[in-house]
Amino acid sequence: MGQPILFVINSLRLGGAEKICIELANAFVERGIAVDLMVLELREAVLQERLNPKVRLINLEINHARQSFFSIKNILVKSNYGEVLVFTFQLSVVLVLIRKLYGLKFRITARAINNLSEKFRRETSLWHKYVGQFLIRKFYFDVDTIIAQSSGMQKELEDLRGTGRTTIKTIFNFHQLRSLNELFVDGKGVGQEGQCNLLFVGKLKPQKNVGFLLEVAHELKKAGQYFHFTIVGDGPEMKSLLELRGKYALEKEVTFAGMQKNVSQFYAKASVMLLGSWYEGFPNVILEAMEYGIPAVCVNCPSGPEDIIINGENGKLVEGHHVRTFSEEVIQVLHTKWDRDVIRNSLKRFSKDAAVQKYVDLLVKSDC
Repeated sequence: MGQPILFVINSLRLGGAEKICIELANAFVERGIAVDLMVLELREAVLQERLNPKVRLINLEINHARQSFFSIKNILVKSNYGEVLVFTFQLSVVLVLIRKLYGLKFRITARAINNLSEKFRRETSLWHKYVGQFLIRKFYFDVDTIIAQSSGMQKELEDLRGTGRTTIKTIFNFHQLRSLNELFVDGKGVGQEGQCNLLFVGKLKPQKNVGFLLEVAHELKKAGQYFHFTIVGDGPEMKSLLELRGKYALEKEVTFAGMQKNVSQFYAKASVMLLGSWYEGFPNVILEAMEYGIPAVCVNCPSGPEDIIINGENGKLVEGHHVRTFSEEVIQVLHTKWDRDVIRNSLKRFSKDAAVQKYVDLLVKSDC
């Protein structure tokens, strides 16, 4: 297979960046391109079982990127990698510093996974807000290439780069569109019209702004709209969100399903997908829902939803975090008859084969 390409990521937990990392690594080795995958740690690594055994897994057994410098340096010096694809801002900085301090010659392609300005503006950790931000702003644009997940993210990164020479290009996240027979192996189709099942899938953390969606649910209840809202995921805000559900007396209308290894049963029964994030990179869960023919109602946050949502065709894009406006759009979507084939076909823009080829063109030299 030749010299492996090194992929670097924090973990293999259930998340959008982690899923893309696994899919890319598998696609590369299936094309005969060797890949080593370095992770900081493997706690709750539910995605590890999806990894092709041809991908060599390197577990550093380290909790944080800031502790990883010497472990990563030792492996890079020993293995002499030529190309590295990294999936977080912090690990990108670690790689840049190693390259500068030790005079190594590997190329760094960094995959940006969030809107950087919004991430720092809303950061609550003092380390990440001040130390992390300083290091990222000073060193992040010393990588060779940055891959933005969305057009909005590319523009933001170009503004932050200023007069620097780092190449920035957009490669949308991809989704392999499966047939309905593959999706509904139990013979059951998409939930029936009129069920009014709302769905959120994601980590319960401040970025996702799930409290806003509970306020929307409260507004729907006051408006007399029948619905049931299922929240799939876990995270640091679980306790406060349960308290907010109690405050609004939504125990009958809102179910917290916790983290789920397989979300297909929830997509299959959903009527509308909701997303109210403060910021995103490229929300894969919207693509996953649309594969089932489910329309989405999303806040037009920076960045990503605007590249996915086509108003009136596969969902609604809502400007700003206004509870009443968002709830009115949800009601309208619930009472609209959607063409599920049209929604599914809108995903063809995010072809896996096309995206993988762009990564291959970027990372694989002609003599590999």
